[in-house]
Amino acid sequence: MKKIIDILKQVNPKNDYTDSEDFISDGLIDSMDMQDLYSLLEDEYKIELKGTDLAPQNFMSIESIRDLLSRRGVVGDI
Repeated sequence: MKKIIDILKQVNPKNDYTDSEDFISDGLIDSMDMQDLYSLLEDEYKIELKGTDLAPQNFMSIESIRDLLSRRGVVGDI
């Protein structure tokens, strides 16, 4: 979970992502931030996400990001 928070902080360091269950509804990330996050996740985890992965439901919370990474084969410390 710490890695995901660190990556989120690269997108927008002033936000506190730990208390939100819906980053989008809470205004913590927008569509441009999702694109940045998408690229950062690919770089950090050495994976290739699909275009269909760039969907709001995959970036709503730490858990949804973790689920996305798991579906793309990331194991271990996410």
